[in-house]
Amino acid sequence: MKKILVVIMIALLLVTLCACSYVPATRFMSTTQVNSLAKKFDDPRAELTLKYTAKNGTQMEVVIVYKLLLAQTPLATIRFIELVNEGFYNDTFVDSYISQYHYVTLGRYLYKNSTVQENNPKVYLQNPSELTFKGEFKSNGYKEPKAGYAQFKMLSLAMYHGDYTEENNNFDSANGYLIMALSTTNMLNSENYAVFAEMQTVTLRRGEQDPVTYTNRAPDDFVQNLCNTDRDSKRVYADVDETNYSTVSMMRIHVSVQFRLLGDYDWSQLPGVGK
Repeated sequence: MKKILVVIMIALLLVTLCACSYVPATRFMSTTQVNSLAKKFDDPRAELTLKYTAKNGTQMEVVIVYKLLLAQTPLATIRFIELVNEGFYNDTFVDSYISQYHYVTLGRYLYKNSTVQENNPKVYLQNPSELTFKGEFKSNGYKEPKAGYAQFKMLSLAMYHGDYTEENNNFDSANGYLIMALSTTNMLNSENYAVFAEMQTVTLRRGEQDPVTYTNRAPDDFVQNLCNTDRDSKRVYADVDETNYSTVSMMRIHVSVQFRLLGDYDWSQLPGVGK
């Protein structure tokens, strides 16, 4: 009898461990799993560094510290952490500005060093993100978390959408590419987007000047630069025919992206998503 009880207990333990170590991309995490993660990772944060040359020639460096909303959007947050650990966002770029909704996209393209041609000095290759997962937003059937649905705020980050399902009139998946909001009155919402990170501080260094830190807000010249909608005719995307994207402004300013995780956590304790 004792042996049977021991076997049952071991089996239950293995089931529990398996449930916590792997989350299929087609379903959400359970409340129990989310609560356990929120206790173990009580203040996960990340740091984003953007570097670019402003229109007036000033070298700009922007460092944004984010609070990761693990309890509200666990799948999106875990996927983001996985990708940061893999170096997925290193040497990628802010590549376009969607003026209608006031956001930019980043993480989609890598710069390829190639032979410089007179009319084609820049070539950008799409950064492969094969895994898509069920987006944690309201219209996708995601149950409202205790802290409420994560909302878009200034410089909030959300996972970029994968497939659009016309039958349900909503996006049903998200991938590794990111959307950054550039307005507090952003027209995007939690109905169709999985916001997983909120800006806490922004530190801006303009040329040789001392850096200035802003709390819960973004400096105006940084936002204005990212909203520069002049098209760069010399930028070439390997998979995009720009003539078919008249409503999308490819970024004139070359903005490089670098992420790193903050906090003394064993990130390997996070469950995998869709692996």
